[in-house]
Amino acid sequence: MASPLGVLGGRVSQLTCTKEGGVDLKGLPNEWLLDGLEHSCQTLEHILADVSQEQAQMIRDGDEGWSVLEILCHLRDYQAIFAERIRRILDEDSPIFMPYDERARLGLVVENDYANQDLRAVFADYAATRRQMIDLLASLDEDQWRREGRFAVDDVVDLTMPVVHTLLHDADHSEQIARILRG
Repeated sequence: MASPLGVLGGRVSQLTCTKEGGVDLKGLPNEWLLDGLEHSCQTLEHILADVSQEQAQMIRDGDEGWSVLEILCHLRDYQAIFAERIRRILDEDSPIFMPYDERARLGLVVENDYANQDLRAVFADYAATRRQMIDLLASLDEDQWRREGRFAVDDVVDLTMPVVHTLLHDADHSEQIARILRG
């Protein structure tokens, strides 16, 4: 599998490492993130270009895995969660985010009837939300990009983090869709 950081357009070698051996995501230039958001949406569009509704519903990631359509619905719904986190960071002072709830995530599959949604409509919703996210982020100044939220008392994240989560989530599931379409 290719590195999910590939959504940064080959700029991975320019990232700064932390003392702990991690990557300093706060040092990512905003334009890289915006380019990545655009690129990852286009990549998914290309992957899905020749996929029919029937294929999207039938081709699965293993016997118990999600179908292409269910994966796309998951991407759409989680992108809305990431977009809401971005909005809260901009609108609230240090909002506190709850960790993802695995049962709630799985509940969305049934609650939102992933298996019977229209592939093209789901992608259109995904792409429209992505465009809104890109337009919002492109309008921000540096101070807004530095605004922060929290997952716990000591786990402070700036606006970069939900954007990077979006990119990595896209990369992970785009690879998954491409892999299962290849058979």
